[in-house]
Amino acid sequence: MKKRILFIGIGAMGGAVLRGCLTSGAMTDADVVGVVNTKIHAKALTEELGIPVSAELNDVDSADVIVLGVKPQILQSSVLAQLSKVKKDCLIISMAAGIPLGTLEGAVPQAIWYRIMPNMPAAIGAGFVAVTAGTKGNDCLTAWVTNLLNSLGESAVVSEADLERLGALAGAGPGYAFVIMDALSDAGVRIGLTRRLALRAAIQTLYGAGLMAIKTEQHPAVLRDKVTSPGGTTIAGIAAMEKGGLRSALHDGVVACYQRAQELGKKEN
Repeated sequence: MKKRILFIGIGAMGGAVLRGCLTSGAMTDADVVGVVNTKIHAKALTEELGIPVSAELNDVDSADVIVLGVKPQILQSSVLAQLSKVKKDCLIISMAAGIPLGTLEGAVPQAIWYRIMPNMPAAIGAGFVAVTAGTKGNDCLTAWVTNLLNSLGESAVVSEADLERLGALAGAGPGYAFVIMDALSDAGVRIGLTRRLALRAAIQTLYGAGLMAIKTEQHPAVLRDKVTSPGGTTIAGIAAMEKGGLRSALHDGVVACYQRAQELGKKEN
């Protein structure tokens, strides 16, 4: 059955999900209408995406599916109240960090709630999206949601606690990866490469390493061993990085991200 999909909030993450769904064909421009907070943004998105986008939230009662791409504070302060008129069993998918299903279901109890935690590569079909169902979710709807999300890359149905954890690992992960790319590029310049060549090499190397891990399904440690000859150059480089705290810094970064998300969630609730 054809579904009328209302997309509320088309910023960085919401825009990544919407662009990914439209590019893959999981959603068509005939299915979706969008809502953002300014007329200028609405006009620009209408021209870019070819879907109707407005700056006013109207007709929520006619939507079959609502996707919420707004920030947690905006969802809590204004959007939830405007969703009180959604029809019974409307499917609402929230990507707001820190606002639990219990809060969402309490605010709009007639809806069927799901939470997702996407990441930015969803925009190009290379994302990782965690999904968890609310108390009214069922196998049929979960299959529909995961099929939609698989068009963005890969999805995983998880507990709500793991969804929050994956936000710190996969949701924020592209940010970590971009910092590593930049650092490798700087290192290349330091040893005499041009910036352009160093950056190209860093990006392609990280892309290739990730793709190899996917294709071979081998543990990263096994793949690492294949490129570290006894007494060789690669193991010397890894040893220097480990001495500098590379591994522990990555651990600490993920933990800090997770803890900050918990703090923000408590403030919002």
